[in-house]
Amino acid sequence: MPTVTATEKKGKGVVAVTVTAEEDDDGQTSLMPIEAVILHRLYEGTELTASAWQEIRADGALLLATRRGLELLSRKPRTERDLRDALGDDFEPGDIDRALARLHELGYLDDRAWSDRYVAGQRAQTRGKSLLRSELRARGVKDEVVAEALESRDELAAAIETAAKRVRSLRAIEDDERRKRRLYDFLRRRGFADDICRRAMDSVLATQA
Repeated sequence: MPTVTATEKKGKGVVAVTVTAEEDDDGQTSLMPIEAVILHRLYEGTELTASAWQEIRADGALLLATRRGLELLSRKPRTERDLRDALGDDFEPGDIDRALARLHELGYLDDRAWSDRYVAGQRAQTRGKSLLRSELRARGVKDEVVAEALESRDELAAAIETAAKRVRSLRAIEDDERRKRRLYDFLRRRGFADDICRRAMDSVLATQA
């Protein structure tokens, strides 16, 4: 019968609980929230059934992974993939899956909301849809969520604003064609579509004439 053979406080409300199933077994050590230790009386010498211990361990891992996820999200917003990667060093994949599902239920983890904030951010204002789409996908955001986040974006307005800022640094170039090419290439590197680049370039350069 599984028996608690050692407990060790780890700080931040976490206790390492060692349970052995046989006398010559070195035991299995699991991190548990102190609430579970108290609730289930996981003290040295406590005997448990195998099924009871597995249930306690699973519930404890879920609580710790969820708690850790909340701590990370409180520091900065993250996508599901970002949070999964951050939890990967300390928790098993199955425990992470359940913690992420719980955080989704609670409304703390939402890739759509994260994507909306990202697209509305200052950094994104100088980037075209193509580049933003790549950046969102790189953070694990699903294609349908990416499409929704970019749907209402005014691409031309963003391109004109970006071109207006860039053209100031090109004033020293006297050759008009060279200046146009530099500005066009810059906008393309920022992820704006070809026709948007040309319209934004023409609009900004017309004000410089």
